[in-house]
Amino acid sequence: MSLRVLRASSAERQPAEGAPIPRKHFAVSRVLLCALPLLVLMLWIVALSSLATAGGTATAASPARMSVQVPGAAKGAGAVMLEMSIAVTRKASAGHLGAVVSVRAPGGSAVEVGRVSLGGAQSSYQFNVAHALGQSSGGSAEVEVSVIDRGGGPPPSGATLSIGRAQIVTR
Repeated sequence: MSLRVLRASSAERQPAEGAPIPRKHFAVSRVLLCALPLLVLMLWIVALSSLATAGGTATAASPARMSVQVPGAAKGAGAVMLEMSIAVTRKASAGHLGAVVSVRAPGGSAVEVGRVSLGGAQSSYQFNVAHALGQSSGGSAEVEVSVIDRGGGPPPSGATLSIGRAQIVTR
């Protein structure tokens, strides 16, 4: 018994006259290349939205938190100040809107560094944080802003605050 290998001639391999040639329309590399600008745009939008709420949002139920770098010179500096801006993103219908600012040093507990009354849209403040940081030098600390009613009542519901920027400076 003999086996014969059959080979198709070049004429047999060609499709019949008038028959459409099947083509691969969507190459994976072409689809990925076209999707790349969309991916970059999506990442850009996510990055900008996270910058807009860099410090988070404080409500009556939860405070806003933001991490700040503690300069290495903070340990021996004459003055260690927290410079920050707080924005009122939604004002409460009743009550005297205010905020409590606390700082948590690396490895320590939160220490209240000040209370402010908020009236306008965004204001800048400075707080002496030397006692809150203690002997810390370098690393990062956490700034926390809580909504309060300066009139002494419960925190106003519906009010929201955000930390615009925060940094610790030495002088």
